[in-house]
Amino acid sequence: MKAFKAAEALYLTAGNHENVAHCVIRCADIYRCQGRFIQSQKLLENFQCSDSWIYLSKPMKFKAWFFLDDARKYTFATSADELFIKSMDDRSWGLQSKVRHWRTKWYYGGEIVQVKTHLENLSLQCQQMGNLSDRKEALLGLAEVAFYEGRLSDAMDILQKIVDMFEGKNSDDVLWFTVWKAIVASMQENHALARELVLQASGPFEFLALHDARTFLHRSYGSARIELTAGEYHSAKSQFTATIESCNMQGDLFYKASSVRGLGECAFMQDNFALAAECFAKTRLLCSEMGVPSEHLYSCSPLGVLPDKFEGWALFLEGRSPFANVM
Repeated sequence: MKAFKAAEALYLTAGNHENVAHCVIRCADIYRCQGRFIQSQKLLENFQCSDSWIYLSKPMKFKAWFFLDDARKYTFATSADELFIKSMDDRSWGLQSKVRHWRTKWYYGGEIVQVKTHLENLSLQCQQMGNLSDRKEALLGLAEVAFYEGRLSDAMDILQKIVDMFEGKNSDDVLWFTVWKAIVASMQENHALARELVLQASGPFEFLALHDARTFLHRSYGSARIELTAGEYHSAKSQFTATIESCNMQGDLFYKASSVRGLGECAFMQDNFALAAECFAKTRLLCSEMGVPSEHLYSCSPLGVLPDKFEGWALFLEGRSPFANVM
C-alpha cells in the first residue's frame, strides 16, 4: 500500500495520470480484499472528483468504475441493477462486468434460474474466447449456486474444473479453489477428504504465503471452518484464533469478522452463551467497520456460509433466546 501511494505521488508530479489511476485502483482493491469496503469506495469516489480524472482515457475510467462497484456491492446500499453497468461497454472489462453483475443480482436475492442461465451462457462465451479469468468467475458463480441449492457434488465438480483450468499455470488459483473444494467436502461430511485437501494446499503454499497474505488467510480460515463443521470445537477455536492473529497483522477485517463469528459458534455449541454473545457483538462491530450489514456478512461469499446447525449468529441478530437480553 505504501509503495503504491508513493508511486502515485511521483506520477502525479510527472503528470502521468494513467499511472496515477493504476496506483489508486490498486490501493482501492487492497482495501476491498481486506474487507475495508467503505475505504475502497470512498477512495475511488474521491478520485473521480480529482484533476487526474479529467485526463484519463475511457478504458481507464471503465476500470475504475468496475473496481468501484466491486466494493459497493458488499454494502447493499445500491440496487444490484445499477452495479457493473457502466463498465459493461468496455472491451477489457465488459465480459467480467456482466459476470459480476449477474452474480451480484443473485447475492441481492435475484431469481436463481435466470442467474444460472446467464452465467452458463457467459461461461460458454468465455470458453469460446479462450478467456480463462472471466470463465473462472462465471464458473465460481455457478458453483456458488449449486452449493446454495444443496447440489454439493455439482459444486465440487465445477470447482475441480476451475482447478484443472489453472493446474500448472497459476498456483495461487489452484490453492484458492482447492480450499473451496475442502469446504464443500466438509459440508458433505467427508471431513477426512476436507483435511487432506487443505493439506494439499499447504505444500507449495508456505512459499506463496509470503507474497499473498489473503490466500494465507483463506486457507487458515478454511481449515478452521472445516474443524467447526466436523464438531472439533477445540481445534476450531485454535484455528480461528490463529486466523484472527494473522488478520490483526495484515489489517484484514473480513476474515477477522468471519473468524470471530466462528469463535462465537464454538462457544454457542458448548452452551457458553455469554462468550458467544461477546463474540457476536464483536462481529457486528466489525461488520459496521467494513460497511457490511450484519445480516449480509456472507451474502457476497456464499461458499463461506456455515451449516444451518450453527444458528447462534442468527439468533443473536434477531435478539432471540438465549440472547434476548443482550441486545
